[in-house]
Amino acid sequence: MEMVCRILGPHAHFIDVVHVRVPGIYGPAKGRPLPARMALLVRPAATALEKVYGEIAGNGGHVYISDMFRSTVDQQRAYQDYMIGRKPAYSPPPCASVHEAARAIDIDPFDTGIGHRRVREILRRHGWTNIVESLCGPECWHYEFRQHTWQEYHNRHGYQAMAHAMKLAIGNTAGLVTAQTQQAAIAWLQEALAEILGRKLPIDGVFGPQTREAVREFQRQYGLQADGVAGPITRNKISTLIGKDL
Repeated sequence: MEMVCRILGPHAHFIDVVHVRVPGIYGPAKGRPLPARMALLVRPAATALEKVYGEIAGNGGHVYISDMFRSTVDQQRAYQDYMIGRKPAYSPPPCASVHEAARAIDIDPFDTGIGHRRVREILRRHGWTNIVESLCGPECWHYEFRQHTWQEYHNRHGYQAMAHAMKLAIGNTAGLVTAQTQQAAIAWLQEALAEILGRKLPIDGVFGPQTREAVREFQRQYGLQADGVAGPITRNKISTLIGKDL
């Protein structure tokens, strides 16, 4: 496949979202188009990515995409894999991921032809933000198209609120009730762990690395398997200690 990003046309339901054709990592060999259900971006992000591909190809490089748009079902699956420890890299819950807002890409950072550092410079120049500074660690492959407005929103309200607002901005309201239920359950867990362990925890309803480490600490203290997974045995033990069910 030619090393280009092409805008194919508007999405039928989402606001200012377009279908794109980009080289993906899937199939017998890299370079086949990213699956159509994933190949969606808001139009400004797609236009910027066109320029990114043009510049990278002009410098003799290449970029393969592993992830772009995620449906609520896809995001829930990725989050669940993280929750049970099947996926080590953090995935946000539904309605808290920029992937659901058609403003995120994951690239193969280890196969670019010109080095990830150079690719990152080109992505940044065209408005794509990397969320970690590392060029080879977890999430080094993840980039978001925030623009100034959304970056300011992030600075004022935090990441989860930004991702949620981005998703609503394109008219993607799928999974809101499920997300609220999950958020309440995680907030309960965080409050309970903070009380039992006598330590501060963010009570934000997001099962992030701090919460996972708190679960591990609790499990170690009470003789449970310290896997950081808040399964039924761990939750039941917490409920017994605080005298309150979820």
